[in-house]
Amino acid sequence: MKTKTFMAILFTVISSSVFSQVGNNVVERSFACSVNSGYTINDVISAMRQNDWEEGSNPGVVILREAVAVSGTFQMDWDFVVSLYYPSYTDMIERRVAFRNQSGGGTEGLRLRDVATCGDRIRINNVRFVDQSDDPIPQVTIAGGTTCQLNGASLSDAITGVSAITQGPIGSHIRNIAVISRAFGGPTIEQNSEVNLRLTFNSPNEFGEAMDMLQSNIPTPNPDNPLSCNSAGMWAQHLIYSRN
Repeated sequence: MKTKTFMAILFTVISSSVFSQVGNNVVERSFACSVNSGYTINDVISAMRQNDWEEGSNPGVVILREAVAVSGTFQMDWDFVVSLYYPSYTDMIERRVAFRNQSGGGTEGLRLRDVATCGDRIRINNVRFVDQSDDPIPQVTIAGGTTCQLNGASLSDAITGVSAITQGPIGSHIRNIAVISRAFGGPTIEQNSEVNLRLTFNSPNEFGEAMDMLQSNIPTPNPDNPLSCNSAGMWAQHLIYSRN
């Protein structure tokens, strides 16, 4: 029921005027991993937080998303996703080149490859945040996400529509909404055919309060909304590193 209610939020997005621009873009570089035998997700988080994020090669922000209840086959193969964020493609390229030019060794303690096995498939996304909070990034919170087919709508339509969610009954519980479009990598899809929507809540408690609130006030889907979305996934979102 909670998943269906969460989806009802997304289907109430309104079809308002299209933005002339789609806002500032943040670049997300992500990959999936599984926890190695003998370790726990807490070991992974600890190892990554202790990593030496060297100046010049460090991302802007690093988030680990632990799968809690995710649709599809993801949890049959993987345990979590690591997302590295950069303010621009220029910044990402400069810092990835610097990272690749580093010499090996010299890192004390456990590293990610010691406690987890990660896939080789890298995905690079364009991320546009709607109503981003200025508060510090929480150490741990809950995020809900889904994949939506645009069905002829534009990226601007999706951004404009989801902004209405923050004006609804659970708006005060939401830290931000990310509208994510594929740039490179990942499974093959038709270009400009789909977006991912991710709602990040202020805290785990506020996620629970928002879901309980929706049980007694289920939104009515908007029949004019062109987007068609899959069932939602629930993720525990852990802050690993922030440059600022």
